[in-house]
Amino acid sequence: METVVQYLLLALALTSVQISYTESRLNEKRRDKTERRYHGAQVKDNICEITNRESKVHCYCEKTEYKSATRADCWVFNGGIDETDPIWTSFSSQPYLERLTFNVRSDGALKFIPLQVIRRLKRLQKLFIHYATLEKIDKKTFTNMSTVKEITLMNDKISELDFSSFTNLPSLVNLTIKENKVTEIQRDIFVDLPSLKYLDLSSNSINLAHDGCFEHLTVLNDLILEGNLISVLTKDTFRGLANLTRLDLRSNKLNMIGDLTFTELWNLNELLLDNNELKYLDERAFDGLALLQKLSMTGNKLKSINEGLLEGVRGLELLDLRNNELEYFTSETVKPILENLKMKTSVLYLSGNKLTCDCRISWIQVLRNETKSDPLKLALDEVTCLPNSVNKIETVNALNAETIEEAKSEQLYEIETNSEVLQQDGNEDYDYISQYKYEPTVQPIINNQVAVVSLTPESMPCPGELVQKQEDSLMLSSKDESYWRSSASLNLLSSLYLSVTFVIWLAV
Repeated sequence: METVVQYLLLALALTSVQISYTESRLNEKRRDKTERRYHGAQVKDNICEITNRESKVHCYCEKTEYKSATRADCWVFNGGIDETDPIWTSFSSQPYLERLTFNVRSDGALKFIPLQVIRRLKRLQKLFIHYATLEKIDKKTFTNMSTVKEITLMNDKISELDFSSFTNLPSLVNLTIKENKVTEIQRDIFVDLPSLKYLDLSSNSINLAHDGCFEHLTVLNDLILEGNLISVLTKDTFRGLANLTRLDLRSNKLNMIGDLTFTELWNLNELLLDNNELKYLDERAFDGLALLQKLSMTGNKLKSINEGLLEGVRGLELLDLRNNELEYFTSETVKPILENLKMKTSVLYLSGNKLTCDCRISWIQVLRNETKSDPLKLALDEVTCLPNSVNKIETVNALNAETIEEAKSEQLYEIETNSEVLQQDGNEDYDYISQYKYEPTVQPIINNQVAVVSLTPESMPCPGELVQKQEDSLMLSSKDESYWRSSASLNLLSSLYLSVTFVIWLAV
């Protein structure tokens, strides 16, 4: 009996084990099937492997396996995509993207920033959006993205940046909003960006930068404002930028720089003001820039430089004044940086101006011989000036202009008066006198420039000597004019005498 009971218990145990094993196998098969179905669905919707030609977004990744890509370059086709399009959910297949680019292929194809994608990418470091139609960056569009280091919005038709458009981005180092249509930089657009070192706002339509608009960017190194419409700057424009080392203001509409404009930029090393409309620089325009090494102002309309202008930038190693309208540049002007210009790395560009060939530029020849800088020697070799004879003509012309006009007016008055007298006397010779036109004796100006380094000391007189020669010329010209008037008067009196004699003879 006991044997039977033991046998039944053993059979029951074996049956239980078999049932458990069978259930386990079934569950395992069920899990495998579910996982295969889930994984298959993910592979089908992998953003890096979109095969549907009708899809509005196609991305190219360095790796295509599920959850493996760190970089995706996406192209947006076929206008009309919206924020509810299923394609955006496909980005969850690559949650470890570190670099994401959207290139829009047609106008209007992307009219918003796909934040539902961007915010889910917890490792994203670089974001690029090119050729979208965004128009406005709303308040706090870019915020609370702790890993993002670089944002580039280029050619996106952005015309307005709202307050706090970029805020609370602790890792952001580079920000580029380039080739858009932004017209104004208001205060508090860039807030709580403790790591931002590079800001590029070039090729927009900025005509107004409010005072203090950059004051929160306390660690900024590079500020690029090239290719805008800025015409006015004040010292408060750059308030707070104590760590700025490079400021690019090329190709704007600046016509003057007032005193202490850049005084907040204590660490500035490079200042670019090329291709503006500068006509005037205050004597203290660059005061406060003790660390400035490069100052470029080529392609402006400067006619003169204050002798004290460079006092505040004694550390200059490169000064570019090419293609302005400078008429002189004295040794006193260059004196604060003269020792720097003798070093191997220094450069001074002055070519393309209208310098006068006189002793005020003789220092160029001396510096050419003393400097150790080969680039500077080549630059000085290109400096040209207008010969004294040409400048003498220009100066005499300017000095005589008023005298000539007075002489012309006085002579014409005499001719008109005498013509009336002759008409009354019935003399027909007045036609000959009335046809006379006064012509200045000054020859046309010849723009015949010569290289400064090729001149001899004798050919570069000092301004005092030139003035004396000009005064002598003026006196000679006045004598000639007096002589002409006297001769004309004698001729006129002779004609009157003959006319009166003829009338008396007829009466007799």
